[in-house]
Amino acid sequence: MTTVAEIVTILELLAPPELAEDWDNTGLLIGRRDAAVGRVLTCLTLTPDVAAEAIADGYQLIVTHHPVLFRATKRITDDNSEGSMLLQLIEQQVAVYSPHTGYDSAANGINQQLAEAFGLENVRPLRPTNDVADLGGGRTGTLPAPFPLPEFLARVKQVTSAKYLEFCGRPDAKVSRVAVACGAAAEFLKDAVTLGCDTFVTGEARFHAALEARAAKINLILLGHFSSERPAVENLATMLSDRFPGLHVLASACETDPLTIFL
Repeated sequence: MTTVAEIVTILELLAPPELAEDWDNTGLLIGRRDAAVGRVLTCLTLTPDVAAEAIADGYQLIVTHHPVLFRATKRITDDNSEGSMLLQLIEQQVAVYSPHTGYDSAANGINQQLAEAFGLENVRPLRPTNDVADLGGGRTGTLPAPFPLPEFLARVKQVTSAKYLEFCGRPDAKVSRVAVACGAAAEFLKDAVTLGCDTFVTGEARFHAALEARAAKINLILLGHFSSERPAVENLATMLSDRFPGLHVLASACETDPLTIFL
């Protein structure tokens, strides 16, 4: 039987902890390293629904992109929904691991997957780590030929299965050099502008980021936090399944985008 420690070793190869941001809380967050694992569930966010799914279906390990216990915790009780959820997982001996920003920035991580899905070439980090060209946050690359903005928007929506997109830019604009940063990553907008990108794609951003993008004359595309990262969670399940053929590994079936559209 495979152990938690063996799976953690592979997860750390796929999403090196040293790539995680200093403020992050990655790694094994709940569980014993020597515990046996036969079933692994991946998810974007560990919610009570996902926890209930894992317990009901007999999973021994949850790999959640967004970490639990993110802020300093002094007590775990059933006085709130997160505490109650964590207690249930501990009582059922379900381990929890989070790769988070290490997976965002990994060589084959979320931003790399998005860049490739968008059809970018000559892909490299948007914000290199310690001046090392092949390591760092976000991604930037070029399209084989310029795309009209509406056509590029259609491609982004299709490959991420996003319900809708928000964008800032002229409908007649062209897209050639693109920057990508998954999740809520508007802080990378300045990097995109500095590198001469004409388009920046992220999950979500504040209103003032859109104003900054308009002033800088760079297309800003918001595809939703969930849509920017959930496909990579499904890909992570496939990666683990390939590494551990004897394991049952699936992405959560109950997880959905908490936001819906009213038309």
